Amino acid sequence: LRQGVIESIAQAEALLVYAIDKGAGEKKDSIDRIVIGIPGDASEVEKRAVEEIGIKAGASHVLVISEGLSAAIGAGLPIAEAAGTMVIDIGAGSSDIVVISLGGITDIETIRDGGDDIDKNIVDMVKDLYNVEIGIHEAEKAKIEIGLVHSSADDENITTTAIGKSMETNKPKQVELDSKLVADAAEPIVVKLIEAISVILERMSPELISGVYNKTVVVGGTSQLRGLKDRIFEEVGIPVEISDDPMTVVAKGAAIVAAEPRALEPEVRLKAMK
Repeated sequence: LRQGVIESIAQAEALLVYAIDKGAGEKKDSIDRIVIGIPGDASEVEKRAVEEIGIKAGASHVLVISEGLSAAIGAGLPIAEAAGTMVIDIGAGSSDIVVISLGGITDIETIRDGGDDIDKNIVDMVKDLYNVEIGIHEAEKAKIEIGLVHSSADDENITTTAIGKSMETNKPKQVELDSKLVADAAEPIVVKLIEAISVILERMSPELISGVYNKTVVVGGTSQLRGLKDRIFEEVGIPVEISDDPMTVVAKGAAIVAAEPRALEPEVRLKAMK
């Protein structure tokens, strides 16, 4: 997968088959329905590729829904209410800002940037600053351990170490990374995220704004970066909650829909797949 959609069909199919075997065990022949979440701006070609992968993996029926709607269902948000809720889903390869009212998506904005881009920026910055090339997993580990987003919050600047390859000697070399470096690496992605939220708010009706003000949830691994909720409030004036289970809430929502498709009524299902 790259930027939230399939890049290699063969590898994606192998990954899905492995996941089904792992989860279903001896009952894999009973798998009837698969629900797959994709970025809100996925093209029809990307959606069809996902559906085909699900069929090839052994499912009789494949339902493709927006990751944002799946996150809202998984988080137990009141999606059926008219007041409106908003989900900010910062995934690995893409991020969705989704507004939901009366059980369906009323607006969505997607950026093809996420946690993976922060990791890549960390790798590039360490290379420029220290002439040391670290692996993408070392960068991700640093992001998780000391991650920070620039904001007015007085968050502690903490450090961690990473092992990479010296570009001068080709030998292993240890470097010390701090939270400020991670915040600098995250800044381009945070700016795009704030811009996308601002676009959504500009289009939002007055009837929905109060609901969104009172119920906006951020999900995805990157949502755990310190200072993110403060930065969003400072920039757009919307208080947000960080999901209690940010890493798996999208999968939980998909599981709920797979177990009970009526969680999405037909007209809502069409909106979810738009």
